[in-house]
Amino acid sequence: MTDILAHGFPAEGVTAPPVSDEVLGIVAESVSPGRMVLRRFLRHRAALVSAVILGLLILAAFLAPWITPYEANERVAESGALLLAPSSQYWFGTDAIGRDLFSRIIWGGRISLFIGISVAISAALIGTIIGAVAGYTGGKLDNFLMRVTDGFLAFPLLVTLLIVRQIPDKQPWASSILGPPGSIRLMVTLLSLVAWMVTARIVRGVVLSLREKEFIESARALGASNLRIIGKHLVPNSLGPIIVAGTLTVAGAIALESTISYFGFGVDPTTVSWGNLLSDSKGFIVQGKWWMVLFPSVALLLTILAVNFMGDGLRDAFDPKQSKERA
Repeated sequence: MTDILAHGFPAEGVTAPPVSDEVLGIVAESVSPGRMVLRRFLRHRAALVSAVILGLLILAAFLAPWITPYEANERVAESGALLLAPSSQYWFGTDAIGRDLFSRIIWGGRISLFIGISVAISAALIGTIIGAVAGYTGGKLDNFLMRVTDGFLAFPLLVTLLIVRQIPDKQPWASSILGPPGSIRLMVTLLSLVAWMVTARIVRGVVLSLREKEFIESARALGASNLRIIGKHLVPNSLGPIIVAGTLTVAGAIALESTISYFGFGVDPTTVSWGNLLSDSKGFIVQGKWWMVLFPSVALLLTILAVNFMGDGLRDAFDPKQSKERA
């Protein structure tokens, strides 16, 4: 051992003791990109709290048949229980025809959250396909697809939805393609058609930066087809921005559905959604029936804020450079 310390190498016949990673300052544990994203997300307190809130809302909507005292359109048993203020018996009060507002908000969350999540998935699929094809092929096809995207973005969103919403009422072929008037399918289809553009532009930008990378050149040299390169290499490496865009699309779709339903052009009025609950509350605020407006608005606001904060956390987790630049 003395020879090792004096000369820096073991003397003849002397075996050097093993040196641990801690002594050398080397960390043996390797962290995968997925775990790094998860760690950064868990450090984002607002996003973590929002994820818990959103999870509880989704769980409550899923368990609506077991946690609500009444069905969505069921009247309470008490006679004359019309427009009762919140109490220990009716937590959120009752509406104009004696239905429990707490039960209706939980049931309405099923429809609103289903529409938001379905639109986000559909818009992500459409936008990913268009953006990946445009960014990878380039040239005239890229220019054409982006001009189509710009054209969709140029239309006034709410006006477009209100106009297209009327087509299935007049044309049977549109009803069979888009969905029956007032149906959830029609609402999901309409919102998906106007929500894919942002995802398409984001995916195109990511693909443009990736298509000249070495691993893409290697895939081309090995004879991989364009479809395989897009599906196996480009899209998986774009999942971060796609997930973030999809998360924010959920909030936008819920807000749009509520806005359209408030004006009476959303899902069928007999279907309980947060937008229809807000539509039913019109005129009651001036009568002092504040709970008719407050509780559906709070449910809607809480969901949108939770989704937006969660989207911010995911964006910072997938791309920490953005948070550093903002700071």
